[in-house]
Amino acid sequence: MQYPISQLDFQGDFLGFVQLSQSIYGKRAVTNKEMYQWLFAENIYNPHGIHLLHIAKDKDKVIASDGLIPVPLIIAGKRILAAWSVKTMTHPDYQRQGVFRGMTEYSLARAKELGIQLILGFANSNSYPGYAKFGWDFLMRRQAMIRPLDIKASLAKRPLTRPLASIGNTLFQSLDDRRIDALAREAGSVNTVILPAAPPAIRAIWPEMKESFALLVERDYPYFHWRYNLRPGQDYKFILARDGDKPVAMLIIRETSRGTCIIVDYLGPSRSPGLPALLLATVKFCRRKALRHILNSSGRIFDNYLRKFGFKPLGTDLANNMLIACPLGDIDLSPLRVEDNWFFSYGDSELDIDLQPLR
Repeated sequence: MQYPISQLDFQGDFLGFVQLSQSIYGKRAVTNKEMYQWLFAENIYNPHGIHLLHIAKDKDKVIASDGLIPVPLIIAGKRILAAWSVKTMTHPDYQRQGVFRGMTEYSLARAKELGIQLILGFANSNSYPGYAKFGWDFLMRRQAMIRPLDIKASLAKRPLTRPLASIGNTLFQSLDDRRIDALAREAGSVNTVILPAAPPAIRAIWPEMKESFALLVERDYPYFHWRYNLRPGQDYKFILARDGDKPVAMLIIRETSRGTCIIVDYLGPSRSPGLPALLLATVKFCRRKALRHILNSSGRIFDNYLRKFGFKPLGTDLANNMLIACPLGDIDLSPLRVEDNWFFSYGDSELDIDLQPLR
């Protein structure tokens, strides 16, 4: 049976969309209407101002959804309009009826009509076979690095180390102080400031970043302003590194209710002199807040550098860690399969979007 598909009407359909989300994710469902309006209706890259959150309905019931977030993508210096695939959901009562295929085909056709050339997404091992069946290509697995800051809770979980958890953590942090001192020496005279929003002054950084990476979403000031400054209820911290008065790089971080600091995004060249200062400011901020660890996921570009200062590979996979692609135009996917070409961040796609603000 075919169900009619249309663009989501935020006035008439949003409650049904929320009920669909809750049927799948329960209490973890993101239900903030203002957030979805910002993400879709107010996306500054919407082609012709048209948002791309679609739904299927059985009479008045919203039974499926599929969303696309348009973003400019730079491939070897060439700018194209791409989109992240998000919010692909089918109500449990309507699965295995071809609804997923119908939604996907509709979204891809609509995107192509509007001039979008490439669809990207992050799938998991359960969802990818469905995408593969419809011609999507697997590119690579998203990796993550973690930096412990406080290991007391981890030691307390194990019967053998539980009695020594406090002593062990004190010893760990004493050794960690040496790494922080080394990071401070490498930071040198570069200074940092923690801001509540991305400042217009970062416009000067983007041209250097653009030349430094073969593949990345365009990260100029309009992108950062829409994606982070304007997000409803945003609780990011923007750490800006400056050489004198000149901005050289920026990190965006946020903390979670579980005591984790996530490096959400980065602006700057791959080997910026501001990197040590940014990491130093992040570690000091997190220790002041008594957070347990720092998480970073930006491809392999920074992995070897981060290892020098206490980061190590995360032992478990991130949710939806398979980067997949569906070209809608004449796009050569071979450069996209090379991990060293990419810069992507935790802020790309759904991982950061689905993380509820602390307040």
